[in-house]
Amino acid sequence: MLNDDPDWDPALFGGERKLSYGRWDYKYASAARQGAAGALIIHTSESAGYPWQVVRASNIGEQFELLAGDEPRTRFNGWLSWDSSKALAALGGHDLDTLIEAARSPDFQPVALGVTTSIDLTVEVNRTETANVAGVLEGRDTELKKEFIVLSAHHDHFGVGEPDESGDSIYNGALDNGVAIAQTLAVANAITALPKRPRRSILVLYPAVEEQGILGSSYFVRSGVVQPARIAANINFELGNVWGRTRDIIVYGLGKSELDDRIAEAAAKQGRSVRGEQDVKAGWFYRSDQIAFARAGVPATWFKSGIDFIGREPGWGEKQYADWIRFKYHTPGDEVEESWNLEGLAEDARLAFRVALDVANADQAPAWYPGDEFEAVRKASLLSLDADRP
Repeated sequence: MLNDDPDWDPALFGGERKLSYGRWDYKYASAARQGAAGALIIHTSESAGYPWQVVRASNIGEQFELLAGDEPRTRFNGWLSWDSSKALAALGGHDLDTLIEAARSPDFQPVALGVTTSIDLTVEVNRTETANVAGVLEGRDTELKKEFIVLSAHHDHFGVGEPDESGDSIYNGALDNGVAIAQTLAVANAITALPKRPRRSILVLYPAVEEQGILGSSYFVRSGVVQPARIAANINFELGNVWGRTRDIIVYGLGKSELDDRIAEAAAKQGRSVRGEQDVKAGWFYRSDQIAFARAGVPATWFKSGIDFIGREPGWGEKQYADWIRFKYHTPGDEVEESWNLEGLAEDARLAFRVALDVANADQAPAWYPGDEFEAVRKASLLSLDADRP
């Protein structure tokens, strides 16, 4: 399967904007629902939003998943590089480019390649435990304190893995996601210093195992520790800005919920503009912990500094992000660097603080915009709220 959703018609899905349906985890789940024995994802850097090295780094070594329930399961999943995908199609006498062009028609039917294989893997299956880390700052309002604003930032990375060209095998995860953890903690500390607590409660959550399928936050929303209907909003912190202050803010998934309005208002007070991500095919909104909350119906957002860096020439910001994705993302090179400028990181934390307080003190919790893909889930969640549970 292609690592994407239909992009040639704006009326289908999100047009060029990747939605949840284009992500690899949805593809695996969909294959299982159709009774497939396994699923292979065709990788391209354009469709995935990252190079092949990221796929390798994410899948070398021990892999984790949540304990299975009664949901349909595939027996084997994996990725194929573009060249390998073309070679596989050719084994069956097919040209992959021709197949992909045919798939752009609504009349397209899946094609049997006529290729068979057997897979024999020697594996060891272990059952282990990790931990989400959480803390609650209880709100002051008698009723609204039963609702929570969740501030999240995943605390995992890849540990010790495949060494890079220098021989370094420690995957430090400094930018992904250490600086975001620091931002979350700073916002929580600022809230504790207020003369009085906000009306709603603040739940600070550091989920585990985000890097292998957003497992920690998915477990949290399914666990029932807090009913999703009790979560007014999720503000997620991911991949912070370490290159200085910017004139703009990027909201990933801009246009999905009323959280956008609150972010724009808070950004305006900082003299900053708001825009969505430029690389809409990368599907960034669906690649971190906010998506676990969104799939449970919770209005969720992820925002950070944009690319219009103060004191830098046009294009400088895009180059910093592009180079980091190309050379540092999911590699041992993701380390703290002396050249980092944390002024923008601090400014983003102050912005998140304002947004969190705004939501925590508002009479009404934010909602998804009408017609959003998660609106129906939220409505059903609110209707099923158990008033006697957290």
